[in-house]
Amino acid sequence: MRKCDVAVIGSGPAGYVAAIRAAQLGAHVFVFEREELGGVCLNWGCIPTKTLIHTADVYRKIRHAADLGLKVNGVSVDMKALVARKNEIVKKNKGGIRNLFKANGIEVITGDAAITAPGTIQVGDETIAAKSIIIATGSSPAQIPGLEIDGKRVISSTEALDLEVLPKRALVIGAGAIGAEFASMWNAFGVDVTLVEMLPRVLPLDDAELTQGLEKIFKKRKIDVRTETKVKNLDVSKKGVHVELEGKKTDPVDVDLVLVGIGRKFHSDVVTKSKDLGVKVGARGEILVDERMETNVKGIYAVGDVTAKTMLAHGGSAEGLVAAANATGGKAKMNYRVVPACTFTTPEVARVGLTEEQARATGADIKIGRFSFMAIGRAHAIGETDGMVKIVGDAKTDEVLGVHIMGHEAGELIASAAVAMKMEATVAEIAHTIHTHPTLSEAVMEAAEDYFGAGIHTPPKKRP
Repeated sequence: MRKCDVAVIGSGPAGYVAAIRAAQLGAHVFVFEREELGGVCLNWGCIPTKTLIHTADVYRKIRHAADLGLKVNGVSVDMKALVARKNEIVKKNKGGIRNLFKANGIEVITGDAAITAPGTIQVGDETIAAKSIIIATGSSPAQIPGLEIDGKRVISSTEALDLEVLPKRALVIGAGAIGAEFASMWNAFGVDVTLVEMLPRVLPLDDAELTQGLEKIFKKRKIDVRTETKVKNLDVSKKGVHVELEGKKTDPVDVDLVLVGIGRKFHSDVVTKSKDLGVKVGARGEILVDERMETNVKGIYAVGDVTAKTMLAHGGSAEGLVAAANATGGKAKMNYRVVPACTFTTPEVARVGLTEEQARATGADIKIGRFSFMAIGRAHAIGETDGMVKIVGDAKTDEVLGVHIMGHEAGELIASAAVAMKMEATVAEIAHTIHTHPTLSEAVMEAAEDYFGAGIHTPPKKRP
């Protein structure tokens, strides 16, 4: 029987980060992977989608090149070349992980691992002993009754990433991050998109004021957004899919392709295969952990999507660092108060901390600062004036409770807000921090000034 100090099951952003940190802390580490190094994020999620989204955004800009003083003729989309580029980027990144493992003395074992007892892992005919185990097995698109994925007419985001021929008409079910991103991307490529969401607005987890603005932009770009609407029936044929809807907007639609962008299946089978293991699993199939990322069974940890905590790659990586520290004798704890997020639509929508609705629900007395990209010189210079920054603060202490950004490069801008919240900065400290001109980041400073009614580029508030 081979032995190791730390066994990591899964090599996505949570798993590979945990493995490397454990090795850095002096542990002998094995990584078990049954599919591809990098997990969902690298192979079928973050990296490939953003590759396609970037190209869609470039294409959108080229089609509006005249607005920038450019004349461009004959531009078209070569999806086959784009998919090949996406695959090459994924390949290079997987090579990077492989090299990091090698440099840190981490051995990769290919196969479907199961934990048969605390400290014991079975892969095929081999049994391996580990002092600590970190589960990072992730999630995958779930099969929803009535919306079963056939991989041809009804697909998930996994199949969507390899489309070499785009549909003329498509229905996207779910206006969360996955659905909204594909709707935005396909729309930029010229696909006639219908976006269906059963909740009252797109991106339901984000601040309502910003997402209402995004919905207006989607509609302006001719995306047929149908909120408070559900799919009643899918009639799939060789010619396409006839979709019947129920709810707020029920006109049926006929499309070439349906993308199901809702529902995730948690890969907790690594612990459920053994009836005597005793690791607690939640109602949705997620593995339950404490703030140390440890399960109820000592020495067994879980991180990433399989815990259903953040469902974000960087959230999983942070959890991986915590688990690795504890698996090697540390006393680390996970803090979810300041975990940023971004949906890479055009424009992007990013957040950190509490939304206005969440802050009000705490009973706190809050204040709001806002600033529009329309008033930012750099936004005009680059032709990206859609969007705004919104700061939510505690009216008594001026502590920053949440920052929300819709606009170009919102995912980059939100990092500085996360740092401010991590340092427990006040809104005044952001307002008094000199920001470079001309940049989009000035909108964050201006929103902080507006919070106090003192914005230089904000129209004076009406006096009573």
